[in-house]
Amino acid sequence: MSRRKPTGRTSFTVQNPLYRHLHACCASVAIISAFLQVPAFFSSCKRYSEYTEHPTESRIYIKWTKNPTPDAIDLFFFETGGAQKLDSYQQLQNLQGESRNYGLSGPGPKRVVVLSAQAGVTDSWLDIQNYGSICKKTWRIEEEELSEPHLVAEALVEDGASRLTQLNLQPMLTEVRLSSLKADFSERPYAGKNFTCSRIYLSYAATEYKPIGPEGGHPVSWINPGPLDSLATEALPHPEWMLKEGSSALPMSFFCYANPASNASIPRTRLVIEGNLDGVPCYYPVEIPDLAPARVYDLRLTLRRMGSPDPDIPTESGTVLVQINPLPWDVPEAYTVTY
Repeated sequence: MSRRKPTGRTSFTVQNPLYRHLHACCASVAIISAFLQVPAFFSSCKRYSEYTEHPTESRIYIKWTKNPTPDAIDLFFFETGGAQKLDSYQQLQNLQGESRNYGLSGPGPKRVVVLSAQAGVTDSWLDIQNYGSICKKTWRIEEEELSEPHLVAEALVEDGASRLTQLNLQPMLTEVRLSSLKADFSERPYAGKNFTCSRIYLSYAATEYKPIGPEGGHPVSWINPGPLDSLATEALPHPEWMLKEGSSALPMSFFCYANPASNASIPRTRLVIEGNLDGVPCYYPVEIPDLAPARVYDLRLTLRRMGSPDPDIPTESGTVLVQINPLPWDVPEAYTVTY
């Protein structure tokens, strides 16, 4: 709530200095003249000038992973009770340098949702009336680019004139990186026989994802549920995210949406090694127990026994020696919202 006017509205600010300079920059930063007014159905919102003279210095610290800086972000405030109606919306631009944007939100605790956006494109959010409707938002792997992935963050903020919340604006993509693949059949009857790898691919790889929800996002559809679907994989804009030839040089990276282990009903994503051992076709489906968003899973595999006759049949215990090293997606950039 404003310190000078008992209007029942709260202003917030967006800036992008380095995190360690946040407090020093607040007073000297220039105000952006271009302000995107919230939609017309927020008839109770006051004029922009009434809230920028003495903005309330509550802050949301936003960080994002992977360059470049988002073109813009869509920021939503929802009520936390009842139908969790949309309280306010604004698209924020000019995220680089020492820039500020101002917007409005009502009093009381709020659920904040932030999504990366294309500057100037706001009509896709006209049907968002409450938190439940934004939870229906779906991302598709066909729409993703590694250079500019879709980003999301959400959090609950308490009521009060002085609030501090940190959001990690991150992609829902995850990377599976195969750094090492060796065969060691020294203790088997077929010791000395050659294993020839023909191709490596992801199975049960999430290709459609709902990024927003009270318990976090979750996948809703998968590719290669079992055997490789070559037609569906090749139809993707980036089929190399799912499939590599066995002769490809290591390390090799695969990309899909996160597949968290918190939901036991969701099939686990697998990296499948397909080839033949002494002329016998076999598969090594390596299950990855938990694919969190914005993470890199570095795999080092050693094949110790004959693989499975089917990619959807797990191998016996000890068939593959698996080392998985989770790594961060990238070093975050610092960003701030003051509201």
